[in-house]
Amino acid sequence: MNKRIFFVKEEDLKNLREIARKFKELEKEKKQKDEIIEELKDKYLRILAELDNYRKRVEKEKKDILKYGNENLILQLIPFDEIFENVLNQIDKTTSVDIIKEGLKLLKKEFEKFLENFGVKKIVAKGEKFNPNLHEATGIIETDEFEDGVVIEEEKKGYIYNDRVIRPSMVKVAKRKSNNNVENKSTSEN
Repeated sequence: MNKRIFFVKEEDLKNLREIARKFKELEKEKKQKDEIIEELKDKYLRILAELDNYRKRVEKEKKDILKYGNENLILQLIPFDEIFENVLNQIDKTTSVDIIKEGLKLLKKEFEKFLENFGVKKIVAKGEKFNPNLHEATGIIETDEFEDGVVIEEEKKGYIYNDRVIRPSMVKVAKRKSNNNVENKSTSEN
């Protein structure tokens, strides 16, 4: 058998060793990068699972809010049912209108407190200057007793809920009686 002998230059050998060293470094770097990629994949999957769990939890909370959100409101309405029941029982027991009247006044007072607790306020209208943001004019009444534009009659109360008008007051507004009839007569005579 014929053996061949190759001669390698020392410089080429150095280059070959340098390339082998760099190759090992790159393999080591690749292994580190692969580990980092695996860690990131794991983190990504965990975050994805957490996000899905969060979405499901929020969806359940929304359903519960829709289902049970009025519980506090209902608990606050129950005393009105009890007051109605007491008033009806008093009607059966007595013929006194005053007792029934007192029961109805108590009911009204409790209901006004209930509305206030929810941020509902009545709009003050009578005697106030007409305000189109708070009042809706249903008519004009000619009078000499009030200035122009003053609300003199309230047909329906208006309400504000948390600084927003939810129903304007239905009002009649004063207009000064005009002396046009007297003026028209005097100008037509001239």
